[in-house]
Amino acid sequence: MIDAEILKNLVPLTTLTDENLERLAKKLGLEEHAQGEIIINESDTDNDAVYLIEGGVELKSSSTTLTRVIHGGTEEAAYALAQTRPRQFTISATTPIKILRIDNNRLDRVVILDELTTTITSIQEGNDKPVAPEDTTWMREMMNSELFEGVPNENLGPLALNLLPLSVKTGEVVFRQGDEGDYYYVVREGRFNVSRKSDDGKVRMVAELHDGSVFGEEALITGETRSTSIIAMSDGVLMRLPKSEFKTLLERPLIQPLGKDAAERMVKQGAKLCDVRTPTEFKARSLRGSINLPVITLRNKLSDLDNNAVYIVFCDTGVRSRVAAFLMSQYGLTTHVLEGGLKKLAVS
Repeated sequence: MIDAEILKNLVPLTTLTDENLERLAKKLGLEEHAQGEIIINESDTDNDAVYLIEGGVELKSSSTTLTRVIHGGTEEAAYALAQTRPRQFTISATTPIKILRIDNNRLDRVVILDELTTTITSIQEGNDKPVAPEDTTWMREMMNSELFEGVPNENLGPLALNLLPLSVKTGEVVFRQGDEGDYYYVVREGRFNVSRKSDDGKVRMVAELHDGSVFGEEALITGETRSTSIIAMSDGVLMRLPKSEFKTLLERPLIQPLGKDAAERMVKQGAKLCDVRTPTEFKARSLRGSINLPVITLRNKLSDLDNNAVYIVFCDTGVRSRVAAFLMSQYGLTTHVLEGGLKKLAVS
């Protein structure tokens, strides 16, 4: 963890609220490098913003004999080093140094969320509505979670502005099995039971949802009716996103289709094939080397999957695999959908 006071002096973090600075500081740490070490090479194309916090560095370029020295704590050090890509300088330490690296995507996201919070607060104040801290804190925490990590930065504003609050009482039914899908839900606060009625008429509880849980995506992605019922086990608040906005802001950017040839190349490079059909279907036929992760039980197994792996999910037609890919992407997993499913491929 880094001291938030250090971040206050760095551009563009100087504009952030203290709360957002503290949140970011908990996720960052300083790197220490010895005199003479190279921290950036000319022509590098990485996406990191590198800030000099302590010590001195020298910037050299193959295009000129001139060099430049920057010292930590100066006005020049408030900006990231060698920001142009590919890098135009090789940067080495002239003394022992401390630097901070931040992925530019994370940097942009933090700034966007800060601006978004301010905008929403201003809108609420303009409508003469009282603005409580939790009105925006829940949103920042949600947008910074793994659940929404894959959402493009440009979608964050429309997503936040289209999430509509819904207060529920203990025992209230959010939706019933067989209902049409109309909203995607985020649990802002409260506890909810997920139950399913089987063909034999028995009702079984299959999961419990709590603060930060999401649900309702399956019917929106497949176009089928709700496969479960959701009942409030306590008073609570849900944030719901209409179907049309869900399709545009979440489903499309999080589900990445993949053709057969591209899938074969990725498997050779180490990607894992995941069959998301039922165990019975999997045993009957599947792709050689695949593992079985039935979409119906996938939520309970997400924590067991490797965050560093690449997954290619498939089913018969591509419908169930789209649901699986959406769930997996929300949890920070790199996931692709095999277009057309098994019906378009020769199986082993």
